[in-house]
Amino acid sequence: MNRFTVVTLLVVVTVLMMVQVPLDLRTHRLSRRATTWAAAAVAIVVVADACVSGAFAPAAVSVMSAVVVVGAYWVVHRVSPQSLGWGDVLLVAPLTLAVAYVAVERVLWWQLVAAATGAAHATWVRVRSGRNHVPFGPHLLIAAWLMLVLSV
Repeated sequence: MNRFTVVTLLVVVTVLMMVQVPLDLRTHRLSRRATTWAAAAVAIVVVADACVSGAFAPAAVSVMSAVVVVGAYWVVHRVSPQSLGWGDVLLVAPLTLAVAYVAVERVLWWQLVAAATGAAHATWVRVRSGRNHVPFGPHLLIAAWLMLVLSV
């Protein structure tokens, strides 16, 4: 994989972050249209890079990683839909595909950073206002963006 691919994936995630973070913070909803657009863009970048380089194994690994992560999020959503929304389940698909394609070992770090910052945010909101719900999308997006920046 070349540097252009990493930068292109970073641009896609940055645009998605600019759309979704303010929306999720304000409405506690994520745009399915924006997530779908990002998923298509990430898939195009991954397939194009795999075709140009002739290395299809990283693309296959990133798709498998996305299936595992989306599956795990789907299970959490099914068990407790009020704790993890469907928008978050959809959002992890393009983010996992991008992070795993760049560096599959960073998927776990991405999830740990998102969970830790989400927990800290939830604790702060709970102490400050007594509310017990915070949007998780911004934490997923910012942590994925950070993992991609560290890969450039």
